[in-house]
Amino acid sequence: MDGVTQSVDLSQVQDLDISDPPSVSDDTESVMVLDDTTLHAAKLPELKNWKDNDVFTEVRDGGQKCISTRWVCTLKPTPGGLIPKARLVARGFEEINGHTCQKDSPTCAKESLRLILAILAQNQWAPYSMDIKTAFLQGQKLKRDIFIRPPKEANCAGKIWHLKKCVYGLNDASLHWYNKVKTVMLECGAKVSKVDPAVFYWSDQKGNLRGVLACHVDDFIWGGTAEFETTVISHVRSKFSVGKEDSVAFQYIGIGLLHENQEIYLHQSNYVDNLTPIQIDKVRATQKDSRLTANETQSLRSKVGQILWIARQSRPDIIFDACNLAASIKNAKVENILQANKVIRRIKSDKVTLRFQHLGDGKLSLVVFSDASLGNLPDGGTQGGHLIFLVGETGKLSPICWNSKKIRRVVRSTLAGETLAMADAIDAGIFISTLFAELTTGKADPALLPLTCVTDCKSLYEAVKSTKFVAEKRLRIEISGINELMENHQVKELLWSKTEKQLADCLTKRGASPLVLLQTLEKGVWSY
Repeated sequence: MDGVTQSVDLSQVQDLDISDPPSVSDDTESVMVLDDTTLHAAKLPELKNWKDNDVFTEVRDGGQKCISTRWVCTLKPTPGGLIPKARLVARGFEEINGHTCQKDSPTCAKESLRLILAILAQNQWAPYSMDIKTAFLQGQKLKRDIFIRPPKEANCAGKIWHLKKCVYGLNDASLHWYNKVKTVMLECGAKVSKVDPAVFYWSDQKGNLRGVLACHVDDFIWGGTAEFETTVISHVRSKFSVGKEDSVAFQYIGIGLLHENQEIYLHQSNYVDNLTPIQIDKVRATQKDSRLTANETQSLRSKVGQILWIARQSRPDIIFDACNLAASIKNAKVENILQANKVIRRIKSDKVTLRFQHLGDGKLSLVVFSDASLGNLPDGGTQGGHLIFLVGETGKLSPICWNSKKIRRVVRSTLAGETLAMADAIDAGIFISTLFAELTTGKADPALLPLTCVTDCKSLYEAVKSTKFVAEKRLRIEISGINELMENHQVKELLWSKTEKQLADCLTKRGASPLVLLQTLEKGVWSY
């Protein structure tokens, strides 16, 4: 009955014997989701990929210290159904001193991705995606000796493999892949961003941006002029084995992108459609103050992870609720499951699409909304949050960044909370303005795109404008820092807004209406 699912009427079954599944010995060295001959056939293309990419040299087994390998076999969903896929992985933890290798490699930050989409829309360039097949097998060559024991499917008894490439499973495999991408991009005249090394840009002789490419491991997204495609993208295609390429409407790292009428739309409708509430019976739902069982806690943790993914990628309106749920898991109660289900219903009922558009030919500015809510967390802590938009002279906007988190310092007053929230927002804004300036002018100077900060805290607005010191001595440092940024033209101005027009209000407190924020996102326009 292996690999077969059938329904059985247990009332008609006699002498039912339930036995443990057969154990799998270590000799198989495989992780399999289905024991089927088709998975064996899927291993052959993987072995061919290793040979085609010149990954190893076959040498005699002379007792060298070897790393073992294992197969990871899965069923990959495709439009035509499930297809088996096999990947040969080295057990990198067996490498002596492997932990001493540098293994961190950059991936495009979510703020960088949204800024790139805004730049593409501003230049009226279409976004394109590119998937690299067997990426790690095409990475930079190894500079150390590693021997691995080949799988039995390779049919090379008495032989071992001396690696030339940093394969899947080794500690620094992703870094070797990134370094190869970096080398290829530099070969055709592109530059690596100093702010986000996973972003590459290409400018003409006058310094005008002509194209940009960002990488998230083996998933690329790019856009630019025809010259950029001819000079840079064609070079990338010639150096790597490229798989699927998409434009107009496609999924990129789990996010839906649509290019229509010279605008780019970001959404997660496919992901949201598959999001389901946590199942809980009516009796259990009435026990709101009851602690969760281990299984219930696991279900809540899994669901909160899904909610956080949506909140951070496309739904700023639920980011506070997502963060609040994440903080509750350690001492979770039934009430928290009910709260999670309520958030899920909101996500599914309020369809939100982020819009990136041409903002006009005039000067652009980065508008930063910050807010804080004193002592509103269950432990007495204060929540801070911010929103950042790229805005044109007519008020048209593209959303770039948002965040909501507990302020890590002891906050004694509303002024302190609002000041610390603004300081955090300015930090995020300077990162974005620096990256924008670098990509568009080649100069990583945040003063080229100064910030406009918006607060609904009158005391903060007056404290920044005044020459008098605030009572809290530690707070003077933060306010002095804001004033210094204004003197250096990195912050252009500080505006005061009524609370009902503060777009970041729903990022810091439960029950605050997100209506103004959602309307602003839908219309794509902000006015002060």
